[in-house]
Amino acid sequence: MSGEEFTQDPILISTSKEIDKIRTAISQLKEQRASLIAELKNLRAQRRGLIDEIKKLRDEYKSLREKYGKLVEERRSLIGELKAKREEYSSLIELARSKKIEIDNLSREVKLPISVIVDEINKLEWSLQTRVLTLEQENEIINKIKRYEQLLDKARKAVNGRNEYLELKAYITSLRVQIADLKNKIKALSDEIGRHREMILKLRQEIAEKSNSITQLTNMVNEKQKIVEDLNKEIEKNRARLGELREEYNKRVQELKKAKASKILEEKRRAVEEKLRSGVKKLTLEDLKLLYSTPEELEEEG
Repeated sequence: MSGEEFTQDPILISTSKEIDKIRTAISQLKEQRASLIAELKNLRAQRRGLIDEIKKLRDEYKSLREKYGKLVEERRSLIGELKAKREEYSSLIELARSKKIEIDNLSREVKLPISVIVDEINKLEWSLQTRVLTLEQENEIINKIKRYEQLLDKARKAVNGRNEYLELKAYITSLRVQIADLKNKIKALSDEIGRHREMILKLRQEIAEKSNSITQLTNMVNEKQKIVEDLNKEIEKNRARLGELREEYNKRVQELKKAKASKILEEKRRAVEEKLRSGVKKLTLEDLKLLYSTPEELEEEG
C-alpha cells in the first residue's frame, strides 16, 4: 500500500529513509560483487592459460629427458668401446715392438738374401751328388748345408715377421683412426648432452616459475571468492532487513489509515448523535450503522 497521504508521519519518514539506505547499500554491494566476479573470471582465465602452458612444457621436458637419457647411454657405450680399443691398441703396440725386435735380431743374423742362400744350398747339394768326395769333405758340405738351411729358416722367419709387422702396423693405424673417430663422436655427444642439460634446466626453471604463478593466482582466486561469498551474505542480510522494513512501513500505513478511518467514523457518529439531540425521530440505515457498528464491520462492508 502507498503511504503518500502520510508523508508527514515521522515513523514513515524514518522507515523510508532506512529503506533507501538499505537499497543503496544493496546496490553498492552488488556493484562490488560484479566487479569481483569480473576479476575472478579474468584470474581463472589466466590460471587456465598457465596450466595449459605448463602441460606443454612438461610434455617437452619429458621428451627432452628421454632424449637426454638416450644420448648419455649412447656416450657410455662409445666410451666403453673406446676403452676396449685403447686397450687393444696398447697391447698391439707392445706386440709390434717385440715383433720389431725379433725381426731386427733375425736381420742382423741373416746378411744374405733368401735367393742367395737357396743358390748356395743348391750348389752344395749338387756337389754332393756329382763330385767324388772324401768322407771329411762330404761331412763338411753337409754341415754347410745345415748351416745354410738354418740361415734360410731365419731369413724366411724374418720375411714373414716383417710382413706380419707391416700388417700389424696397418691395423694399429686403423685402430688409431677408429680411436680418433670415437673421440670425436664422444665429444659431439658430450656437447649435445650439455645442450640438452641446459634446455632441461631452463624448462625446469620455467615450469617452477609458472607453478608459482598458478599458486599465487589460486590464492588470489580463493581470497576474492571468499569476499564474494561474504558479499552474498551481506546482500542477503540487507535484503532480509529490507523485507522487514517494508513490512514495518506497510504496517504503519495500515495503522495510520485505521486511525484516520476511526477519526472520520467518530466524527460521523457525533453528527448522527447531534441529529438525535436536535429532535430527528427517524434515522437512516447509514446513520444506524454508524451508531451501532464497529469500525472493522464498517470497513468490511465498505
